Amino acid sequence: MRVHALVLAGGSGDRFGAEMPKQFVRLAGEPILLRSIRAIAAAGVDQLVVVTHPSWLEETRALVAEAGLVDEPRIVTGGTTRNESTRNGLAALTGADDEDIVVIHDAVRPLVPAEVVLRSIEPIMSGRADATDTVIPSADTLVVVEGDLVAEIPERARYRRGQTPQSFRKRIIDEAYRAAAAVGDLAATDDCSLVLRHVPGARIVAVPGDEVNLKITTRTDMVLADRMIQMRTLSAVADPKPTRSLRGARVYVVGGTNGIGQAIAELAEAEGARVAVDGRRTGLDVRDYDSVAAHLSLTVDLLGGLDHVICTAGILRVGRATELSPAELAEVIDVNVGGSLNVARAAHAALRESRGSLTLFASSSFTLGRPNYVAYSASKAAVVNLAQGLAEEWAGDGIRVNAMSPERTDTPMRRAAFPDESAIGLLPAGDVAIATLRLIRSDLTGQVLDVRRHDALGQAASASTPIGQA
Repeated sequence: MRVHALVLAGGSGDRFGAEMPKQFVRLAGEPILLRSIRAIAAAGVDQLVVVTHPSWLEETRALVAEAGLVDEPRIVTGGTTRNESTRNGLAALTGADDEDIVVIHDAVRPLVPAEVVLRSIEPIMSGRADATDTVIPSADTLVVVEGDLVAEIPERARYRRGQTPQSFRKRIIDEAYRAAAAVGDLAATDDCSLVLRHVPGARIVAVPGDEVNLKITTRTDMVLADRMIQMRTLSAVADPKPTRSLRGARVYVVGGTNGIGQAIAELAEAEGARVAVDGRRTGLDVRDYDSVAAHLSLTVDLLGGLDHVICTAGILRVGRATELSPAELAEVIDVNVGGSLNVARAAHAALRESRGSLTLFASSSFTLGRPNYVAYSASKAAVVNLAQGLAEEWAGDGIRVNAMSPERTDTPMRRAAFPDESAIGLLPAGDVAIATLRLIRSDLTGQVLDVRRHDALGQAASASTPIGQA
């Protein structure tokens, strides 16, 4: 059984109000369409077809050609309606059997997580469904209006908001389109509607979507999507799925002489890794690149290479920005940002050799500047940008780069900065260590892992609910 995918990019984007269709507008530096293609491809589909606007065929071809995708999708033109575009995409599939799966996704949902795509496929793959619809609950009360009068306020719990992808057994979606075309019913806004109307007995199952999987329709949506990318974090509940062991791995922890770094080093060693630590107590000044390079070179010689480098080195100065000295403010930036960059640069060659990972440390304060430690929160925002940028820059070298973002953690640095703060409610350093090692054992890159005190590591829930049988 193979999985085929259609990315529908045939809309004109009239409601968006741009000079070009919205799918070609850049979101965080990359065209929306390309982000959607990458998102669907990340789910491991066997064949991908992009259905584009007839007037933008050459632009689509150029975009795909310049993207450097491992498997270039086939590109075809769409029709005057969404259903006609889907039909064109289905006709363009090559070698698709009746029992194969077809995933249909809107190009203007570029942030769809791979997990959502896989959830859409699984019920059909396992034989529980003929089709799936991706849905999320409605947080708002739904109101039925006739004219300007409120006619009904239905029970909200029964309703869901539809997203894409929608997935189908190929013979089911083909049958729906043949029947719909025969009666001139090709004006639906989605494909599950056609199956419900034209394939009696078809089993359609609802699968959980994600709030981040928004559809970019207006300029406001664009702003929200851009902000989501900037602040996208993973939850330590289940996202870092380990794919490898640490037994025998060579791990270097900068800032590993106390606090979170020490907890990471001890846990990594307990899991069978060969660990080296550095920090101020060993004479390392992360602000000095030559010092960092020398210490790292000695570590490479000691361990015979490096598989994972983790930089937890950081400093926090508390006080109003106008009251702290210029030297104190500069120290925060130099240690937290400059130090992280120095470690990254010095580690690049060793990590390229091993195709390893670099993990930098941000903080929950990166999402919003905090009074009385503005330089610290600004530096942690910079660390997130640093990790995300290096992840893309070093992807071709096989190096995975991520950032950890723990909330308030019980460490010597925290206790020194806030001596009167109660330890109740603080995140234990050991919990951060567990999440960090899960992350470096995963295949993730370019991610921010959010760690909170009440996260239950290793637990995840997903459910599939039948929504209708014709």
